[in-house]
Amino acid sequence: MKLSVLIPLALSLAVVCDRADARKPVKVFVLAGDETMLRQGSIDGCAREPGKKNTPPADRPGTLLSVLKDQPRYSFLRDARGNWTKRDDVVLYDAHPLSNNTRAPGSLLQIPGDPADPCGFGVGVEHLFGHIVGEDSKDPVLLIRFATKHPTWFSRGSRSLGYDFLSPSGGGGLDLDGGWDVIHFNHGVWDQATLDPKTGQRAEPGKGVIRISIEDYEKNLRTIVARLKQTKATLIWAHTTPILVGSEPGYVGGEMVDKYNAVAAKVMQENGVLIDDLNAECRRQGKPKALNVHDVGNLAPKVTEVVLAALKSRETLSRPLPRVLFIGDSITGTYWAQVQKNLDGKAFVAKNPGNGEHSGTGARMVDRWVDLKQYLLNGQEYLELIDSIKTVLADIDRYAPAFAGHQPELAGFVWFQGIADANSPAFADAYAKNLTGLIQDIRREFDSPRLPFVVAALGQNGEKMTPNQRKVHAAQMAAAQTSPHVAAIDTIPFFIPKEKSPGGREWDWHNNAGSYLLIGEAMGKAISTLPQN
Repeated sequence: MKLSVLIPLALSLAVVCDRADARKPVKVFVLAGDETMLRQGSIDGCAREPGKKNTPPADRPGTLLSVLKDQPRYSFLRDARGNWTKRDDVVLYDAHPLSNNTRAPGSLLQIPGDPADPCGFGVGVEHLFGHIVGEDSKDPVLLIRFATKHPTWFSRGSRSLGYDFLSPSGGGGLDLDGGWDVIHFNHGVWDQATLDPKTGQRAEPGKGVIRISIEDYEKNLRTIVARLKQTKATLIWAHTTPILVGSEPGYVGGEMVDKYNAVAAKVMQENGVLIDDLNAECRRQGKPKALNVHDVGNLAPKVTEVVLAALKSRETLSRPLPRVLFIGDSITGTYWAQVQKNLDGKAFVAKNPGNGEHSGTGARMVDRWVDLKQYLLNGQEYLELIDSIKTVLADIDRYAPAFAGHQPELAGFVWFQGIADANSPAFADAYAKNLTGLIQDIRREFDSPRLPFVVAALGQNGEKMTPNQRKVHAAQMAAAQTSPHVAAIDTIPFFIPKEKSPGGREWDWHNNAGSYLLIGEAMGKAISTLPQN
């Protein structure tokens, strides 16, 4: 396919992947960055504010529906019946632990929502990118997207390269005076899930077997505690939060949670481990009310209080700041970032990369999780990114079941980020160095010295950039000069003014679907033309 023009393909989605040949590789592309890598192009211009009726304004410019009406070249996004087309050779998997805290498998590439629904979801850069690389590849394609838009701790959800994504070559330093001062840990929700013994998938209520028996749970906890005690940290165990009976497929809930917590309490008391009773705290807040294991309320204040008390009780603390490590599953993910904010300036706070899952995973991974060096050398987002990619590559059957049996092949990396760094003079000055380091370290992590790498340069606000925004933009564009295997695309031409857009902040491209389609198209063309070796 000639990529000078996006052939309205008859894209005929007659792009059928030959899954009968399991020897075929799966070409894996990583799409990573800040909130601009998410689906923020408006489908229809609906305002989704609580308590307001979601009625789309008529013919608002910049929505996907308006773009399709004005630009026939995108007509392939809908079939003859008006439904969104679906590619059966491209899967999209959301890897960020805050965007997908249950690690739900990826799905075939398709614009989300029903075209007949007056208020659909959104479109992002992944859509046109996926169409182009899907057309260009003879093999099936897996897109791993790593981005999030979480409201706490990180302004506007944007992560910086100067701190959050900082990689070893970017200048992370070692200060090994001391070790971990406090380790706050838990396992339990995943342990109590019931599985179908034949398929290994979550079982329906009342069926299946408990993933980790209560006997094995105790053994695993003893293994974990024994290793954690070697760190000399003050250990805090967090009791498993309540689970309502019938909450979700795969959970017993109810009194079963109490039984597992009783076993955990016995192990912790025998080993002098403090207990943070988050189960009782949930109940105090009247949670859970919903049939959802994550309906736990706001646990951050309680956790912050317990951690501060533990730090105060220690005779000596690490310098320059005491160090706190969180180990846990997606429940931990609901509070640890806010605790990090609460402890800003008082402690260095980290969390184990990825989802801590069940106690069996904890017993297997605890040595790696307590390795202080990795946290001091890397930003938390960088650790999460690397962990997510490696986890998916190691288990394609789990994360892209449509391509079960195929072997993954990392084929390219796309970087779309810069909002937070442009708000910091220091980070803007260091951006070129940090970006060069990121590219080097990603390639080193995956033993791929010529991995194709595309950088989408900061383009929000068009030509009306601040001096720091221009520094970041210049550093991103200059990345293409570092290697024939790196390309940079200028997104300034894709910025569309607010009066021609659905609305929203300039950082989110005013939610203009046209911008996201153009950027995704440029990304796909760029990575498809880079040499593969």
